[in-house]
Amino acid sequence: MMGAKGLASLCLGVAIAPVIQAQSWELSWADEFEYTGLPDSLLWTYDVGGGGWGNNELQYYTEKRTENARVDGTALIIEAHKESGYSRDYTSARLVSKGNGDWTYGRIEVRAKLPTGRGTWPAIWMLPTESRYGNGRWPDTGEIDIMEHVGYNANTVHATVHTDRYNHQNNTQRGGQIRISDATETFHDYAAEWSPQLIKFSVDGSVFFRFHNEGTGWPTWPFDQPFHLLLNVAVGGSWGGLRGVDDSIFPQQLVIDHVRVYRYVGLPDVSISAPPALQTGQRLDIAADASDSDGSVTRLLILQGDGLLASFEAPPYSLAIDDVHAGCYTLHAQAVDDGGWSAESDTLALKVGDDCGQAPYLIAPHSIPGHIEAEYYDLGGPGIAYSDLTPSNDNAAIRTDEGVDVDYTTDGQGYDVAGITRREWLEYTVEVAESGLYTLEARMATSAPTASLSIQFDGEDVTSPVVFENASNRMRWSTVTRSGIVLDAGVHRMRVRMLEAGFRVNWLRFTLDSPLSSEPGPQPDEIALLGNYPNPFAESTRIVYSVNAHGPVTLEVYNALGRHILTLVDGQHARGTYDSTLSGHNLSSGVYFFRLTSRESSRTRPILLVRQ
Repeated sequence: MMGAKGLASLCLGVAIAPVIQAQSWELSWADEFEYTGLPDSLLWTYDVGGGGWGNNELQYYTEKRTENARVDGTALIIEAHKESGYSRDYTSARLVSKGNGDWTYGRIEVRAKLPTGRGTWPAIWMLPTESRYGNGRWPDTGEIDIMEHVGYNANTVHATVHTDRYNHQNNTQRGGQIRISDATETFHDYAAEWSPQLIKFSVDGSVFFRFHNEGTGWPTWPFDQPFHLLLNVAVGGSWGGLRGVDDSIFPQQLVIDHVRVYRYVGLPDVSISAPPALQTGQRLDIAADASDSDGSVTRLLILQGDGLLASFEAPPYSLAIDDVHAGCYTLHAQAVDDGGWSAESDTLALKVGDDCGQAPYLIAPHSIPGHIEAEYYDLGGPGIAYSDLTPSNDNAAIRTDEGVDVDYTTDGQGYDVAGITRREWLEYTVEVAESGLYTLEARMATSAPTASLSIQFDGEDVTSPVVFENASNRMRWSTVTRSGIVLDAGVHRMRVRMLEAGFRVNWLRFTLDSPLSSEPGPQPDEIALLGNYPNPFAESTRIVYSVNAHGPVTLEVYNALGRHILTLVDGQHARGTYDSTLSGHNLSSGVYFFRLTSRESSRTRPILLVRQ
């Protein structure tokens, strides 16, 4: 018997070694069934129960019962019987490698002889070991069917994949079939070669179905996570029993000569170089190199932790980051070849400055205007870069050594911050390129009626609650917008405060609507109009102004003829930045002016109302 525990000294037989080695595959897990009794408990466990978990099957799957699953010294025999006593009219077995054999990519090969007769439904297939995607259930999490055979259509073998987009519930499943004249009489090699870009299904080396990675995320390709193997013989069911069951055929056997799993060893070679230490404000130069012995390198990524710093499609693979911020970082490179296989370099440690305190995750601040991934919050740990009420990353997608729950997103590809509860917060080091009025877009999801957050810059609120109102009562993604945010140029600490529980954040995006006024800045006893957004407007517009010293301030609106329309603000103001909203509900289309007045100063700006 060859099991997972003894593969360090594994010696392949002469008949299979040349083919597999030539294709850069190396045996990593196997059961040759060269023993007797029950299947090896270090490799296999059992699914136990009846009904086939939604397939309306007629058998009861038993556990550790040699009548249904045994090894005879040369092969594994899974045997279906017509018998009572197990709440069903038939018994069989379903062997599972979960926890003992779990793989992301590889060549999975099972040499088998199939049962015969109407009502039999043997399968060699794979399911995910963890439920990462979508709703965490089938078909979102994926299924790979290497071999299925229904007895009423003898000697036709099927291979199929199921995903959120492609599955038999919607009659959109993707698959192929091949005719084998003696599948129930002779052993054949049923295999799937699974790479990051493609799954190829074959019988005896003849490929009959290919399923490609479309690059559209988990709804079409959930096959970038560990899967395990299942071996079983079902009786009847929604497919196998379409033409009934012939009770005269039992017992029936699925006989398996061997199970072999190979890992790909033709990975790219990749390296990275960077200085181990720098002073704050210096320039960081990073260089990487990559090659592939059996193909070509198509992409090279340079990363800090799990965060992408740069992506290259061709050499030179070099990156320069100016004005680096103090902190402690880890750098590595990842090379991807033309088969989609990837390999990573060694990890380098970089220390900038004298300590390892709070630092931007990508070494440089996030740029505003710009896009900020929620999971790229600052380094520094709990109480410094974030506050999370659970001590661990319960979703464990990336940044697994931190306490923030980062999950695989259901909003396209990538990750989001999940498991949010009230009073949690995240901080980001950001650099605002230009003082002005900005619009914030926040990509949020919730199944609750509302989700809300707010934004602080250097401890000061710059938004009221940003609220997503969800009328659907199901998990839904939406981009929530807040305009008229006044931001000053320079480097800031931005804190995202979570005001409710049970929602997710994918990303934030800031766009510049208008720079601050070019008029002289406020002097003592003066005021400044910072702008308004939107302009032109149809429903309402937000007017932002600043006051430099305590005193009375009025904000008034006039029409194009200079006639006073209304007063928005009239009262004492302390020094600070303020805003007021003008509604166009009772106004007609046209040009208006708003005037800001203090004891010694007055500022006026035009605005256009356009009725739709």
